[in-house]
Amino acid sequence: MSVLLQEARRHRERGALDEARRCCEALLASEPGHGDASELMAAIAADAGQFAEGLRWAQAAIAANPRSGAPYFTLGRLYQAEGRLEDAAQSYRRCLSLSPERASAHNNLGSVLQLLGKLDLALASYRRALELDPSLPQANQNVAALARDAAAAEAAIAGYQRAAQANPQDAQALVDLGNTYRELGRHSEALESFARALERSPSLPEAHFARSLELLLCGDYPQGWEEYEWRWKVKALNTPLRKLDAPLWDGRALPGGTVLLHAEQGFGDTLLFARYASLVAERCSRVVLECQSELASLLARTPGVHQVVAAGHALPPCDAHLPLMSLPRVFRTTLDSVPWTGPYVLPDAARAAESARLASAPGLRVGLVWAGRPQQGDDRKRSCSLAMMAPLARAAGATFYSLQKGPPASQAAAPPRGMTLVDLESHIGDFEDTAALIANLDLVITVDTSVANLAGALGRPTWVLLSTIPDWRYHLGREDTPWYPAMRLFRQSQPGDWTAPLDQAARALATLASGRG
Repeated sequence: MSVLLQEARRHRERGALDEARRCCEALLASEPGHGDASELMAAIAADAGQFAEGLRWAQAAIAANPRSGAPYFTLGRLYQAEGRLEDAAQSYRRCLSLSPERASAHNNLGSVLQLLGKLDLALASYRRALELDPSLPQANQNVAALARDAAAAEAAIAGYQRAAQANPQDAQALVDLGNTYRELGRHSEALESFARALERSPSLPEAHFARSLELLLCGDYPQGWEEYEWRWKVKALNTPLRKLDAPLWDGRALPGGTVLLHAEQGFGDTLLFARYASLVAERCSRVVLECQSELASLLARTPGVHQVVAAGHALPPCDAHLPLMSLPRVFRTTLDSVPWTGPYVLPDAARAAESARLASAPGLRVGLVWAGRPQQGDDRKRSCSLAMMAPLARAAGATFYSLQKGPPASQAAAPPRGMTLVDLESHIGDFEDTAALIANLDLVITVDTSVANLAGALGRPTWVLLSTIPDWRYHLGREDTPWYPAMRLFRQSQPGDWTAPLDQAARALATLASGRG
């Protein structure tokens, strides 16, 4: 191996990318087309987030060494950072066809598969990575997150600590360490790790974004909203900030002006932040809301919204625009100032009247949702099964209504023993139908899904079953959330164990059904 190549690799390992690049350039000057040097130049570019540069060198390396898996691995990293997940998966698979024992490629393929919602395949890739390298911290972290494996989490922590100590320039290892601490509920250590990462790399978007989620979870909204604005620079999220002719709205009054608000993430997030439309309307003449087509007709009745545009359709002219999830920062929302003046999502009156016949049983009428979309990355953590909800059947006189959609809805055909369950799936075509049904129920019990946000925004009594480390909006240790006054939270005491929250909910439901609550 060339002395210059060895030096370049040593420089890269300690994070000195410029020195590594100079060594490679010197080698390539004397040996143009050197395959290993070209591959290392591609890897250095990937480390620095330089997609076009990395792609050029990776292609040169493949041309020089077509039987080497290394340039395909780097190509996968480049595509993954750009959010081109299918291209990344194809590159990692090509790498593994040439280098099947490369543990890091199995792990990275698993990460891409997880982002694509292929969770079983992702877990298999992670486990194969650990068979090849049991100490690989990224694979241990991923197995811990997907399979709730405490031993894997501790192995990940040890691995990231070693990596951070060995390479003082490696801020990402500290970000990964902080994320692992977060999933273990070690929140002060998570924040400390993110702070150390930012000391090493003050402009690292992944560190700012991870810190924002931890701050929001812990209720530090002022700092959390500021850090949350870094989400646009996290390439793996693949959500670049919209570029429109109008400027971003900063909260100032626009008499006679139009402000465009646009959804950016999931259904639940859109439902959560639609409440701000009425506040925006106080500072301008028109509020236009662009949202998912599935929510368009429902949110057209939201106070403050003058016009709704389904995503993908032409937008009207506006004087300023803002993503929905930047509104709490503009309005300086704290835990004590979350806006709520009453229900802001309103069911269609005609549909609600028609749905009344579907939910007309005497006694307590309870809607149930036990699973989210399987493709969602945290679905294994947040979803349960209908069978696990068996304790709820102890509530005498209660009639349950399945609001579940998707493949898990088939479980309604075999409800737990003693549970009177009406399957409403065939009557639910869209969110308007779900909202109309919820309007006729006394209570909704659900895991953390968009239905939880829908029921909360409708102002209906809602009980949410939560994992040990939930989404930030549910915070830690509380039985309530400031975002939805009619919502009650039931939390796991042990990761993956739904026994405690369901038993607590069952007792509360029995009391409610008996008329004593």
